[in-house]
Amino acid sequence: MKWPECGHEEDKVVDSRPHQDGRAIRRRRECLKCGKRYTTFEYIETGSLTVLKTDDRREPFDRNNCFTGLSWPATNGR
Repeated sequence: MKWPECGHEEDKVVDSRPHQDGRAIRRRRECLKCGKRYTTFEYIETGSLTVLKTDDRREPFDRNNCFTGLSWPATNGR
């Protein structure tokens, strides 16, 4: 992330704590170039994953399909 004042891209986390009943993380960061501090908030994204199939179809990610695909060669016999 670029620091808004000096444009430097490196910083360090000075303080980190839960925010909004644990649904977010509040971090105090300090720019390594100019020494100024700023606050960032990190939230969990709740968007759904989409799988792009080889025939260009899109379908929602299904965790069970992954396990089925991984176990299929082992149970199919050789």
